[in-house]
Amino acid sequence: MKKGIVLEISLTCILVVTGWWLFDTMKYVESNNPELKIIENNNNIAFSDGAGIDVMGNNVYSVFSDKADGIEKSVAAFLLRYDSLDADLQFWNEVSNHLSGIDNIRLTAYCENDRCVEAVRKKTDMVDFTVLEYGEILDMQAVIEADAVGEFCLRKNRFKRINWRDGIQKPFDVAMSIGLGQ
Repeated sequence: MKKGIVLEISLTCILVVTGWWLFDTMKYVESNNPELKIIENNNNIAFSDGAGIDVMGNNVYSVFSDKADGIEKSVAAFLLRYDSLDADLQFWNEVSNHLSGIDNIRLTAYCENDRCVEAVRKKTDMVDFTVLEYGEILDMQAVIEADAVGEFCLRKNRFKRINWRDGIQKPFDVAMSIGLGQ
């Protein structure tokens, strides 16, 4: 009977030590895996300010560069997809119309590819917001990551992502989440 208990305790100790060693080894392997680090970091990328060069070659400066006026500024950044460009433009133009008269909010779009840029250049008279061709790489990556799950980036006093491509959100709903409901 005592041999059985001693054997059980010995096996339990061996399993605990082996489990601890495996757990510690897996933490080391995961922490040194560059692909896992990239995936983890992508989920934490925060959009910063929407500065860059627009589709017409003009500099677009950060809305956060002038803090002297004391007004809280906001940037909503989203991706325009070439395959759904007309629908995307219509949606965000409606959002822009709902937000007209609110000076501290900038809508900033990023084109997903060169075809999108060329198409937007031909429709600049139909676009009520800034469309960037080039921007800060982390901002662009944050917008692309958000769009991959149907969201856009909003930076007010902090960063958050909000759904818009689900077919449920209407332009008014998105405008409310950006600034009408402040």
